[in-house]
Amino acid sequence: MADFEPAVMKTIAREGGARYTEIEGDAGGATKYGISKRAYPQLDIANITEQQAKDLYRADYWNAVRGDDIASQAMAENLFDTAVNMGVSRAVKLAQLVLGLKPVDGQLTAATFAAISAADPDRFLADYTLAKVARYVSLCNNNRSQSKFLLGWLNRAMGVMA
Repeated sequence: MADFEPAVMKTIAREGGARYTEIEGDAGGATKYGISKRAYPQLDIANITEQQAKDLYRADYWNAVRGDDIASQAMAENLFDTAVNMGVSRAVKLAQLVLGLKPVDGQLTAATFAAISAADPDRFLADYTLAKVARYVSLCNNNRSQSKFLLGWLNRAMGVMA
């Protein structure tokens, strides 16, 4: 079964670590450890600790994609990181799409989880990466102001660490 700790450390690194940022045009707003003001308006983002971020990631993202129950570490890390970056529902929708499931509704049902568990990890990851790339390109095509984030998103989709 997949291990949360290496997954969350990779995601925190992709999210900029302990650096506090407020980037103009970033829909998430103020961010630290990848925890955004938009997602957690009640939190003092500037003073959030790494452990608090990890606790939020486990409760709201890792558990939501059933990371502990996924046999492939790489698949669990990808689903988790995509959930953090795009939202849990979008991460699940992309998985449903690449697995040919209906409906594509973003709900991690027993059938969706069974299909994820039965998938060949290499094939799933290749198809999932392409689906993420297509999503990022679509976001930029629909809102050109987001194009400044495209290279970072593509690097993330391809597994390139900053």
